Amino acid sequence: MRITTIVFPIQGQNVFLANKKDGFGVGFLNGYGGKQKPIDTTIDDTAIRELEEEAGAVASKRDLEKVAVIDFFEGEVHLYECHIYFCRRWAGDLRETEEMGFPELHSMSNMPFDRMWHADKTWIPLVFSGQKIRAKSHYDTGMKKQVCFEYEPLKEVA
Repeated sequence: MRITTIVFPIQGQNVFLANKKDGFGVGFLNGYGGKQKPIDTTIDDTAIRELEEEAGAVASKRDLEKVAVIDFFEGEVHLYECHIYFCRRWAGDLRETEEMGFPELHSMSNMPFDRMWHADKTWIPLVFSGQKIRAKSHYDTGMKKQVCFEYEPLKEVA
């Protein structure tokens, strides 16, 4: 199991997404994030580093709002513990990078779920509505379809 992050840059009632060009999730629109590395002191540090690497944007811990922690499974295999953040303030312009395509601005009320991970249509509306969740998302073997989703309120927002 790997610890990962996703950061959603938010502008008003819109969110920036980009097409994943490399690695796990290639071809899907997503926020910006990735795996925790030894250089990261905290999971917040991972989120900040990944946002800069994947989008060219610089944020600080005070700019991050943790909105979810989701455990993703393929069958019974626990693949990721993913910490999900909103970021409403950053320095620099979001840009295309080696890993992520050109940033696309989408209405939070009209997400392009047909271009995203299957589970996204389940949990993203929850966090976009203001809920903070701790969840488990189970995919089938091959990661094509979510087969089970359960959640509760996020108790620790650290």
